Amino acid sequence: MSSTIIGLIVVMFISTFVGWFFSHSKKSEMPIKVMLFVLYFWISVFVQIMIFAGLYQLELLDAFIKNN
Repeated sequence: MSSTIIGLIVVMFISTFVGWFFSHSKKSEMPIKVMLFVLYFWISVFVQIMIFAGLYQLELLDAFIKNN
């Protein structure tokens, strides 16, 4: 697999965990927990992509990208 696919899988895994962790701790009904999970999931994806874009822009990921 390419490094892009592996990176996307890692981002999705981390976002799933973050969404589950934050929505699971709330004391509310199931539909509200599902909506919170989706909200926290997409916020986590957005934050991670912004972090990786910033690292790429600052050329801190060049060593990793060139090795693959």
